[in-house]
Amino acid sequence: MPTERDLAPKQQRSLDTQRKLLQALHSCLADKFFEHISVKDIADTAGVSVGTFYRRFKDKESLLPLLYQDFGHDLMVWVSDVESEEYSNLHDALVQMVNATYVFLLEKECVFRTLHLNSRLHSEILTSDKVVSRDVVYQKLSAILLRFDNEITAVNNSQASDISIYMLINTLLDKVLYPRLTPATACSLTAAEFTKELPEVLFAYLAKS
Repeated sequence: MPTERDLAPKQQRSLDTQRKLLQALHSCLADKFFEHISVKDIADTAGVSVGTFYRRFKDKESLLPLLYQDFGHDLMVWVSDVESEEYSNLHDALVQMVNATYVFLLEKECVFRTLHLNSRLHSEILTSDKVVSRDVVYQKLSAILLRFDNEITAVNNSQASDISIYMLINTLLDKVLYPRLTPATACSLTAAEFTKELPEVLFAYLAKS
């Protein structure tokens, strides 16, 4: 894992090289899983030598905190867009949020998969982003549902909203990232079909008759 110096080089040339390598990793991820990408692949795509890579980073895993930070920016932009949408009622909010999450997962599928797997192997990745708090992201999503507090019939509306966001994110993650693995295979629906049904499941939970 990189040191603080790795994450924040002071020389402009180092910053430029770091950005090239990160963009190269993004490009490589469009065609291969992270575990199949070599340092040479990244260096060649960035237009630098393998030696230049190793003068900057210990191994390809050392790029993961940078990837996590970079993704954090995209995540906050996405959440801001979701927050700014107009929702007519709780059901409409669930439909739009589920669809928006599905589309975002598809667009960032390779990055999501890389970070989802590797953050479990290298937990320090999760503390590398000092700007974007993922907990705040979840709170922002939960707050959207709580705009319709009067429609939620749970004993604890805040808790029910948090659980719904947890279910929304985790079930879609499995369906989009690992469609042919368990637990995604427990449901025979495709990810697209599942996306249509999920708002109904969450609405039934939040607004029990």
